[in-house]
Amino acid sequence: MDDSRENLPDEIHRNVRDYAPTKRARVKNLVFGFSQAKAFWVATVLGLGIVAAQATASGKDQPASGYLDVGGSKIYYEARGAGAPVVLLHDGLLHSVTWDEVWEPLATGHRVIRYDRRGYGRSEPASASFSPMEDLAKLLRYLKVEHALVAGSSSGGALAIDFAIAHPEFVDGLLLIGPVLHGMEFSPEFGERAKRNNEPMERGDVKGWATNWSQDRFLIAGSNDSARRKVYQQLVTNAEKLKNYDAAFEEKLSPPARDRLDEIKAPTMILVGETDIADVQAHCRAINAAIRESTLTVVKEAGHLIQLEKPDVVETQVEAFLTGRRK
Repeated sequence: MDDSRENLPDEIHRNVRDYAPTKRARVKNLVFGFSQAKAFWVATVLGLGIVAAQATASGKDQPASGYLDVGGSKIYYEARGAGAPVVLLHDGLLHSVTWDEVWEPLATGHRVIRYDRRGYGRSEPASASFSPMEDLAKLLRYLKVEHALVAGSSSGGALAIDFAIAHPEFVDGLLLIGPVLHGMEFSPEFGERAKRNNEPMERGDVKGWATNWSQDRFLIAGSNDSARRKVYQQLVTNAEKLKNYDAAFEEKLSPPARDRLDEIKAPTMILVGETDIADVQAHCRAINAAIRESTLTVVKEAGHLIQLEKPDVVETQVEAFLTGRRK
């Protein structure tokens, strides 16, 4: 097997910088997971020539799904419900199934959209350079969504941040769950953890690799067997696709989001699990310090994938935001 570091996302090679917050972080405790372009290795932490294919729909409030040609690849999407739009961006370890626990509850009162990014789940892999931000913009235009609450987990949170900078016209607000921040560094310990968890895959041991990640104490807190089982099953099912993911095709903002957070004017809610790894918690504090209209909530008894562990918390945050906008 080729040197595994060749396909590691940029974050894995970085060290955490000291970050001095520019304003007091607003943290509230509830009684109370992860990755960017996070491909197989990032399972760590993390123009309209558009053609829709194989779309299905059975009514206004029923699921609609299909494949959208975003230029060079087709991405799989699903939409459900009616009302204020909510867009769900998955992490770099699981694809859109990471939202299964909140998908139907949210769709009872809102139009909820989720999709698999290129190279994940049911979407085709990238074969050339592409912009994840423009893929999202093309999908929203195709679905005739003018603006929405954009929710992202881990690397999906990083994408949500980039998207809010590149396309503020689409973003009513951000809900960031254990987000990472492009341009901010990661610690050596963060990379070592990924290396340990990924080691079985070096030997072709998919089940050992899936076990390592599903039992990771930062990813899922405590003994949440159902969440751990979901992670394990999805990793085994999608192992080959994650292993072959090539993050080098992804185009990033330049300058990176780390240096442009003050451009985000949309209200922003940040959730971080009490037991999430220190790097992610540092990223969350940095985001909170730099986005003026942001709040940071520490979710007790939760790790990185809060949408799997504490779906009721995510539902409550979405409803609070949308209710506030209606007042």
